[in-house]
Order: sequence, then C-alpha cells, then structure tokens
Amino acid sequence: MPPRVLQPPASSLAGARWVRASGHAPFVAACSTGAICFTVRLGTMPGVTESRREDFSGKDDVHDSDVVIDVEERKSLEDAILTEQEESKEHYPVVITVSGESGIGKTTLMRDIYNKMEKKKQFEVQAMESFAPYLTATNVLQQIVQQLTDDDTNCPKEMAREMLEDRLINKKYLLVIDGEVSGTEWKNILTSLPIGIRGSRVVHITQGKPEEPPSRYHHVTIQLKKLKEEAAMSLFRRRLPKELQDKNFKIYQKDICQITQGLPLAVVLLSGLVQAKEFPSEWMKVFEYLKAKKSTRLEPMLSVCFDDLPHELKCCFLYFAALPTNTTIEARNLVFMWVAEGFLRSKGGKTMEKIGYMYLIELINRNLVNRVKMDDDSSFGSMSVTIQNKVHDFLQIEAHEASFVEVHSGDDIPTLTSARRLSLQNYTDKYAVLANPLPKLRSIFSQYEQERKGDLGRRTKRSRPHMFYLSHGNAISKKKKDIRSHIKELLHGSEFLRVINLQGIEIGETLTSAIGNVVHLQYLGITSCSLKYIPRSIGRLTSLQTLDVRETNVRKLPRAFWMIKTLRHVLGFVLEVPKQIGNLKQLHTLDSINLEVSELALGWTLGEMIHLEFLSIWHISVMNVEALSAALEKLESLRTLILQGEIVPSSVFTTFSLRRVKFLFLSGDLPHSSDIDGREALCLPNLIMLSLEKTYVTQEFINKLSELPFLATLALCPGSYKDKKLLFSSSRFQRLKKIKVIDVEMLESVEFELSVLPELRELEIHSHYTSCHYDIDVGNGKKRAKQTRIVVDLKKENGFYEENAHMSEWWMIFS
Repeated sequence: MPPRVLQPPASSLAGARWVRASGHAPFVAACSTGAICFTVRLGTMPGVTESRREDFSGKDDVHDSDVVIDVEERKSLEDAILTEQEESKEHYPVVITVSGESGIGKTTLMRDIYNKMEKKKQFEVQAMESFAPYLTATNVLQQIVQQLTDDDTNCPKEMAREMLEDRLINKKYLLVIDGEVSGTEWKNILTSLPIGIRGSRVVHITQGKPEEPPSRYHHVTIQLKKLKEEAAMSLFRRRLPKELQDKNFKIYQKDICQITQGLPLAVVLLSGLVQAKEFPSEWMKVFEYLKAKKSTRLEPMLSVCFDDLPHELKCCFLYFAALPTNTTIEARNLVFMWVAEGFLRSKGGKTMEKIGYMYLIELINRNLVNRVKMDDDSSFGSMSVTIQNKVHDFLQIEAHEASFVEVHSGDDIPTLTSARRLSLQNYTDKYAVLANPLPKLRSIFSQYEQERKGDLGRRTKRSRPHMFYLSHGNAISKKKKDIRSHIKELLHGSEFLRVINLQGIEIGETLTSAIGNVVHLQYLGITSCSLKYIPRSIGRLTSLQTLDVRETNVRKLPRAFWMIKTLRHVLGFVLEVPKQIGNLKQLHTLDSINLEVSELALGWTLGEMIHLEFLSIWHISVMNVEALSAALEKLESLRTLILQGEIVPSSVFTTFSLRRVKFLFLSGDLPHSSDIDGREALCLPNLIMLSLEKTYVTQEFINKLSELPFLATLALCPGSYKDKKLLFSSSRFQRLKKIKVIDVEMLESVEFELSVLPELRELEIHSHYTSCHYDIDVGNGKKRAKQTRIVVDLKKENGFYEENAHMSEWWMIFS
C-alpha cells in the first residue's frame, strides 16, 4: 500500500500550518510505521541544508539539559519554602503557588530547588509529581502516595487518603504538585493533608491564576517573568554542546533575543535547532528566516525544529502526542513501544533498543525532549523524560493532521472505526468509546481517570481547536458499562493490536482471557492495583515482546507466558522465577524476580536467558546464593545488575562473564569480601557505577576498587562500610568523578587526597550522626593544588575541612 499524501487542511489556520515556508516548494518526507505509512509535506528554509545528522545514531552522551538559570524569583521561592512563618498553633502547611505562562521555566526551576533540598534532607518527607491536567483529587493523592510508598506496596485508590495521612502525620513535609487542578479539587487536596509540624509546605505549579486556599492557610504567590538579555544568552550558550559554547555569540545576541522574546522555552528550542547547523553561515539564515516570521508565537520555531528532524525521528517524536501532557515517561518503556510499533530496525550490529535510545538522545540534545533530572548513577533503566506543554500541543496538531493518532478528549463517542492509534484522555466514561468496533486499531493508550467536564470551570478556555471536542448534545448515557466488558469487546474486535498501554484503571483481579485473541500484540502495559492474575491464554501471544505489570499485584506469571519465544522485556515486581522456560534467547530485560521461593536449579531457568542486559533480583538468601552465582556465570551480555537480599554473591567482582556490566547495585551482606581484597583480580573492566548498601565492606575492599579502570561513580549507602574511617589516599582512582557517602552508620570521618582522585568533581556526603549535608564541588583539577586534601568529620556539625599544599595549618570552612 503506497504512502498516503495528506491534502492541505480546509481551515485557514491549518492551511497556514500546511505551507510553513510560504513561497517555497514543500518537500515530501516518508516515515515508516511498521504496518502503516504516512507522509507529511514539510516546508524548508531557503539556503539552509536539511539537517540529516546521519551520524547522530552513534551518539551515546546527553549534553546538560538540566541547566537552570538563576532567575530573580529563585531566592523568593527558596525563602518561601524554607523560612519559618508565624503559623497558627495547628500548623497548617504553607501553600506556595508558582505561576507563569507556559514555557517560562516553572517546573525546571522548582525541580532544581526540590532536588537540592532532597539531598540536604531539609524535610522529613518529600514528593514531587507532575500530572495530566484536571485529575481528580483522589488520583493526585494516589500518585503521591505511590511515590512515598515502598516498592513492594501498591496504593488502592480508596485507601489513598488514609495512606497519605499515615506517611505525613506529625512530620515536616514538602509536596510539589505540578499540573492544572480545578478550584474544587485543589481544596479537596488541601483538606486531605494532615496538619503536620511547623515548616511543612505544599507547592502548586500552574499556568493559570493561583487558586486561593482556605483562609486558615498562609498563601505565597510567585510569578516567573521572562529572561533579561544577559540571562537569555547565558541559557542559550549553556544548552549548546560543549564544543560550541566557546564561540563568540555577541553579534547574534540581538537576533536571538528578538526571536525568543526572553521566553526560556524559545531560547532552548533555538539553541537545539542551530546546533545541528553549520556555524556561522547557516545560523544567520536560520535567524533571518525566523525574524521574517514576525511572530511572538512559538509555532514557527516548532515547525522548523520538527521539519529539521531526520525522517526516522519524526515518528518517534510524534509518539509523544499519544501520551498525556505534563507527565513523565520512563525512557525504556517509550523505546519498547517504539520497537513494538515497528519504528526501529537494528543496524550496524546495534539492537533496536540501542537505536531507540540513540534517537531519544538526539531528541534530548535538540532540546525537543527534556530529560527529567536523573542521578549520574542511573542507567537508561531509570531515566525518565518529558516534553513541555506547548511542544505537546504542537505535536497533537501535527499528529492529528497526519492521521498518526486520534486523541479522544471529550465525553462523547466519536466515529473512530478507521483509527489506527487511539489515545483516551477524556474525563468520564472514557471506555464507552470501545463499545464500537475498531477493526483497524493498532495501538491504544489510556491514562488515569479525570474529573467530570462540568467541574472544570475555566478549562474550556484552554481547549484545542484541532482535537476531538464533540457537541454536548450527543453526550453518552450516564449509565456506565463495566470497564472489563469494554476491554473484552476491544480485544475481540481489534485483532491487529500491537500496543496496549492502560494506566491507572481498575480491571479486577484477573485480566480477561480474551487477551489471547490479539495474537499480533507486541507490547502490553497495565497499571492496576487490583490486578493479581494473568490468564494462561496470554501464551497465545506469540509475537509479544514486552510485558509491564510493575504497578500491579501480579507476582506470578503462567507457565505458558514463559514459553513465548519473542519476549524481550519482562517488567514486574518480585515475580516468581518460573520452574520451566522456553527458548528465551531474545530476552533482554528481567525486572524484577524473587528468589525467596525459587528452586536451586537456576542454571536451567535464569542461566538460559543468555542475552539478558538488565537483571534485577530480590530476596537472595544463603539457600540460593550459590545457585545464583552459577547462573550469573552464563549471562555474558549483562549491562545492569541489581542484587538485593540478606546476602549477595561476592563472585560478581571476579566472574569473567560479567565483564560487560556497567551499572552494579548490591544490597546485602557481601561474604568473603576479604578474599577480594587480596590477590584475586577484579573482572569488571567496564563498570561505570557501583552502589553498595548493607555490604559492610572494609577499607581494603575500597582500595581494591581502584583496579576498576572506568569507575566514575561510587555510592556508599547505609550499612555499606564497617570501619570508622574511610580514606582515599593510597590507591589511585583514575576515572572516579563522583563519590556519595550517605548515612553510613559506623563511619565517623572521610578523608580525600585529591592527588589520587585526578578526575574527582563532586562529593556528596550526609552524616548519620548530625544530619549535616555536604555537597562539595571539587572543581577543575587545574585550579587545585596537587596535595590538597578534604576531610569531613561526620560527628561534628559543619565538620568540613580542607588543606592546601601552601597552607601549614588546617582551617574549617563553615557551610
């Protein structure tokens, strides 16, 4: 079937969007979507070469997309969060509203402040969540509780308020709620929060007019403004790759500021656009083209940024339109869905997932996608991304024009018989749309239930003209059908489904056996606290690649599931290890499994998953640790290994088959670590990050880690170390850039000789004794004397000392 060429839309606005570069011939760019093809006609800028950037697929590094410019309002916001108010005896939390237009940088600024306060543990309880617009108070509270809850506990919706109160009562807490909430639901949220101790804060990030809380709450409002020229240029420069940051941009300052008008989002989009162009000739052509538009709106720049993407990235970028606005998306799940859709093809010896991560990195480096701040001790398995609301609006219009995805955003039932991708983002009775046959449907997405449209107040002012908003006169009956029956009808009537991603719905304890009817399904993701059982019929899904049942109560999968040969990624929480498996040579991800009830013969199950790259195991014990060690010897493709239990095998450091591991997380007693201290060589030549918890290792073991040639981050968590003093003085750590020492109980002092840590840039230390936090920027090696030492006395407040080679005495620096 040949690609369909879209006809220009009838409306004047859509027509203007259709021919973006008036007077210049549009070009055609095809994008394969597996079983579906679509073609989008795009405009071009005169004299500017299209940015193919064919070499981007070889890039692994993400430039610093977390840059935050110190705006004037930053100090006001920090003061509002930390300064004690003259609160009433009952200590209601202070409510802080951070407002400003879309793209002004509200979430970026607040997240940066939040992360720093979290490191310093300035609040007993912290949570920050971004939400799709106008969720009910119950759903907002449920997601907050889920963040505050242990990994092995789910939060049923009906218990959200009770569980939240249990976690916040009599504690100083900071809650950040990022998203639009109606006045009614905002009051419901506030009245659900317990009265804590003095100093608790609730921050609401919103574009609209701040909602006034009840009179008993002290309310602080902070409105962000656009950047001044100097700050805008600083942001522009810092969002470029390092090799471009030293260029002289003075002559472009007027153009950049005129185009962006000081809006941070416009600044970073322009920075992402020009970095793919030849400097300086094509930069000037880009600037002239955008200035000629004479528009204060972002659409012209977004159009150019989209047009500039290589055609294979356009499908991946448009996929964000199917996901709700203002939410974070786990990077690996996004890539897994791209794979299931057929967007990706392995090439150059790289897997489809590796290609997908490279595409995602390219979108991040172009500043079209934002990487949510992640610690540098994280792999792609824990990275999340998001896109800005205005970018999301743009993508939904593009996706609708290209018939890429249909977004059901109303309470009525549209005619969707020809829909290939369907995203349910409405408010009530969303599943009634599934009652009609959808024979061509390939993908379906659904998110948390939202409040009734009638309760939204001013929300109608924000509706999008290009999306599904159908007449109120055709409203569906108030009588709801059972969600499970709707899903069953969907599975019977949409046999070509490849992706099912249903989030935040309650479908009962058992998934319908009709799931076995969608034999072409490749991705199945369900978030439902009530779900406990997966039917045996899932074994009929002979093309299934990914199953994600993490935020459910599923702990055991049927034997038939483990016989599916196409499985690539299995995501659950402490899933029972199967007694028998099929040929799982394609399985790359197993996160996570429970060894508590496993048999000892792991070599015939886990050991046969020879292409695993990501493995997480819980509840390791003395009964199964040897069997686990034997199984790990067969897994030569592992990149990320997470082991937790009462004991973890010390052989992971000396097993040659684990030589490709880059990220290693160990939590549990590490027996025979003294054997590693001696003659035996370490066999982890590619290890980048090591995290230890409850391992109780010695100074000799830490010294031995200097043999790891690429170790960049070392995290010592509670129980990781058993001596009173930790020294980095005799063994040279050639690549170590960051050291974290967090609440290690026995440890009293830490000493760093910087001459043996030539690449060290950051020290993060939190004292178990004093609760003092030290976030030390060591700086560039050229600026520090070779013999400088840093000592932190963990039993003293402000116990940070530094010695310089030119100084004869110690002095204390009070933080």
